[in-house]
Amino acid sequence: MSEFEDKCSWAHSNLDAVRGGLRRFLEDNHQDATRLSDVASTFRAAGGSGDVGQVTVSNGLLVLATVPTSLSGVALLSYLSTATEADVKALATMPGWQQTLQGLDASKIGTWWAGMNTGAHPVADESGFTQVQELLLATAPAMFGALDGMPALARVRANQLNAPSLLRAAEKNLETARKLSGIGQAHHDPNRTKMLQNEVAYLKQVEAGDVQLYLYDRGRSGIVEMIGTPGPDTRHVITYVPGTFTGMNIFYEGGVQQVANYLSSQVSGTVAFVYKDGRLPGEEDNAGGPNLGRIGEANDENLARTSGQQLARFETGMRTDPYLNGAEQTGIGHSWGLANVTSSEVAGARYDKVVSLAGAGMLPDWKPQPTTEYSNLYYYDLLVHGQGIPNLITNKGVVWDGNNPIHRDEFEQHYYRGPHDDQLGAINTVEEGNILMENHNLIASTNNDNEKALEDMLEIVTR
Repeated sequence: MSEFEDKCSWAHSNLDAVRGGLRRFLEDNHQDATRLSDVASTFRAAGGSGDVGQVTVSNGLLVLATVPTSLSGVALLSYLSTATEADVKALATMPGWQQTLQGLDASKIGTWWAGMNTGAHPVADESGFTQVQELLLATAPAMFGALDGMPALARVRANQLNAPSLLRAAEKNLETARKLSGIGQAHHDPNRTKMLQNEVAYLKQVEAGDVQLYLYDRGRSGIVEMIGTPGPDTRHVITYVPGTFTGMNIFYEGGVQQVANYLSSQVSGTVAFVYKDGRLPGEEDNAGGPNLGRIGEANDENLARTSGQQLARFETGMRTDPYLNGAEQTGIGHSWGLANVTSSEVAGARYDKVVSLAGAGMLPDWKPQPTTEYSNLYYYDLLVHGQGIPNLITNKGVVWDGNNPIHRDEFEQHYYRGPHDDQLGAINTVEEGNILMENHNLIASTNNDNEKALEDMLEIVTR
């Protein structure tokens, strides 16, 4: 070969280039084989055997199967709107498209979903969803049950469809916990076992449709329960945020839904969201009770700011629902929950009314909105007592540097005497501390001793 090259100046060989070209050919051939295998898998998932003649799917599905990232968000929405039953079933086997949907603005998702209710597809059943909508929800219930921009009832339906999967996971965890209980106390937490028992019972209610979940994320300790049914007659929307130490188990037991349940039952046309999207200050990972060592998180500006941004995103997504968008919006926060609500205002959320139930405080850059009514309802409790203790360095209150609703003129003040206030003195005994804690929890309950405060909440929401 070299002798031939020496005699012919125009002939050159490059073995490295040949090897590179051959390697590239083999790689392309492998990629083509992989794509063809994906196409065959798509046909099999749609009900065929992989032979082209046995089942028909759309070009869009073939694109998703072979190059899923090539479809833009708009093109994906357009494809999903007209997907066939075979297409939708095949989607369950494909990665990528769910991430594309999750990256779209909530308003685009809301418009897309509403566009499928224009009569192009027949309604599946009394749920009001079209056949393609019901199929989509069943295909990816976990994703649609957490997708901002989806109407509330669609998210609830998706989470109901996802409940059996969640229930299996909870039951498996419970089985493991019970096995540990047989080994000995050192390896077993009875509080966690009790929490898992409560979770299983709660998810069975979700599966039966007796509890409506707008969000459920076990890993992130996220849960949003919807109370009431959105519809043309919806006039009031309440976002209720519980306070410090609130864990998942309190939701399972119905402890933090009391005020929302009461207001929804008393005011027709009301939909309430009891909101906890992530771990709250001082929350334990199990049902072992509050982690008092983390009480400082309730005074953490960075945590409040981040949580406020998350709540503001929730408000934006929730209000794309046409049944909820035109209703009066009220944010209610108990204890640290008020810091979450007011921090969402800093992040851009707007409410017609903000109600503080023994609210903790606000970010230093929080400003009251001129079109928002602010109210503060409270007993003399641990938080009020703490708000009166000065910081020796700043000479301001140790709770949110004194920037508390009880000290702000923008809040209409409603003070109530607790049932055991006559026993309070210098607040230097355990018994007195317990009374202050009971007062702090009383304002967020439907206890008979809280009747006057509940009546005032009702008047505030409806006026």
